Amino acid sequence: NGCLARLAGSDRLRVEDIEAKRTQILTTHAINLVTVQPKPGEIVVTMAGEKRQSVSLWDLWATRAVNRNAAGINTSILLGVQEINGSLLYLNLGGEFGGLSAHDPHSLVAGATGSGKSVLIQAMLLDIAATNPKDLAHIVLIDPKMGVDYAALEDLPHMREKVVTEKERSREILEALVEEMESRYRQFAAVRARDLPAFNAKSAPECRLPMVFLVHDEFADWMLDDEYKAAVGAAVQRLGVKARAAGIHLIFAAQRPDKDVMPMQLRDNLGNRLILKVASEATSKIALDRPGAERLLGKGHLAAKLNGEQGLVFAQAPFLSDDDIVEAVAAIRADNEAPPGSA
Repeated sequence: NGCLARLAGSDRLRVEDIEAKRTQILTTHAINLVTVQPKPGEIVVTMAGEKRQSVSLWDLWATRAVNRNAAGINTSILLGVQEINGSLLYLNLGGEFGGLSAHDPHSLVAGATGSGKSVLIQAMLLDIAATNPKDLAHIVLIDPKMGVDYAALEDLPHMREKVVTEKERSREILEALVEEMESRYRQFAAVRARDLPAFNAKSAPECRLPMVFLVHDEFADWMLDDEYKAAVGAAVQRLGVKARAAGIHLIFAAQRPDKDVMPMQLRDNLGNRLILKVASEATSKIALDRPGAERLLGKGHLAAKLNGEQGLVFAQAPFLSDDDIVEAVAAIRADNEAPPGSA
C-alpha cells in the first residue's frame, strides 16, 4: 500500500505534531500520510504509494498456520497481512495465536461501498470453511440485499441453510441461537465441562458440537424497524457474554453503523472492530471509537481494534476474484466429501 517511516521517539516529537502537519505535508511534498501510530520508543508513519499490490488469499493460505483445539476446531480466522511487520493477522476466537492475544467473541465489520467489506467477509467465511470440517463449524448468513454478494458461498457444506434474506426468518434464527446456547450450557453441566472445547474433549467424535458463526450483513437496513431492532438487541445482549463459552460467534456488518442503528447492547458486545474505509470521520468515531478510518485507502485496507492488541492494527485484507471463490468453494466441498484419511 505504500511505505513505513519509523521515527525515533523523542520528547520533541509527538503524534499530534505529525497529525497537525498532515495537510501541509500533502500539499507541499505530495506525501499522503495514511496512519500515524505511537509504538514503544518510536512513531510509525504510513505513507500511501502511487501503486498498490493486491494480496491473494491463496498466497496467505499457503503460509498460514492453523490453531486447532483438542476437538480439531480451528479457532483463529485469517484477516490479512499486518502493515507494520508483514505478519499474518488472525482473529483469535480461542486463545493466543500467531503472536496475537485472544480476542473478543463477536465482531463489527464496517466499510463504505468500494472499501472491500463484502470481500473481507467472503474471505473470513472461506477461511472458516477451509480450515474446519463441516461437522465442526456451521455458518449462518443473513443478508437483506437478497444474498447477491454471497451466492457462491451457498454451496459451502458448512452452511446451515441458504442465505437468509427475509426479516422474519432472521428473527427466528437469532431467537433459535439463544435457545441453542442455553441448550449447550445444559449439556456442558451434565458432563461438568465449562465450555465448548472442554465438552468436545470429553465427547465421542460423533457427539461433538460445532462452532457456529452467524454473519448479519447490512444489518442497518432492517434496524430502522423498531420491532426488529428490539429483537436483535435482546438476542445480542443474551449472546454477548455467554456465547463465547458455547462456541457461538456473531459478525455484524454495515456500510454505515450510525448511532440510530447501533443500540448500546450491540455496540458493547461487538468487541472486535474490523473497519475498512468509511465515508466520514463521524462514522469512524462510531465504528472505531476514534477518527482515522475515513483516511484508509479502500479495497481491503483495514483498521482492526482487537482486545489485547496495542492500539489499532492496520492490515491489508486478501482478495479473491469471483472465479477464485467458485474454485475455493469447490475445493472445500471436495475435501469435506472425501473419505477420512484420504489425501
